[in-house]
Amino acid sequence: MFDWYTIKYLFPNAFNKFAEVMFPNVGIESISTLEYFDIKKLYHFFDKEGVFLTVEMYTKDDWDYCISLSNGVSFSGAKERKRNREEIEYDGFCECFRFLEKKIKEG
Repeated sequence: MFDWYTIKYLFPNAFNKFAEVMFPNVGIESISTLEYFDIKKLYHFFDKEGVFLTVEMYTKDDWDYCISLSNGVSFSGAKERKRNREEIEYDGFCECFRFLEKKIKEG
């Protein structure tokens, strides 16, 4: 399960941007409601923000990701590879929030 509490705590500006874009009229009343959020929708959100996540499978149990920014800079590789797509997406999206937070702070 995606840890929204950690995302909100570590990357408050990026989380607020996510809430503003994905829930423009209603906001997020409680973090616990995000338990039911389909994280696949984060691909669309981050694409619009210029942070692109690419997930790759090398073998059946060996997954990795790459993050590219709209300015052409790419960062490859997770700290550790994962055994399935869901696990690597969780790690990759956490890193996307980190990059978005940095982008927002740099203005």
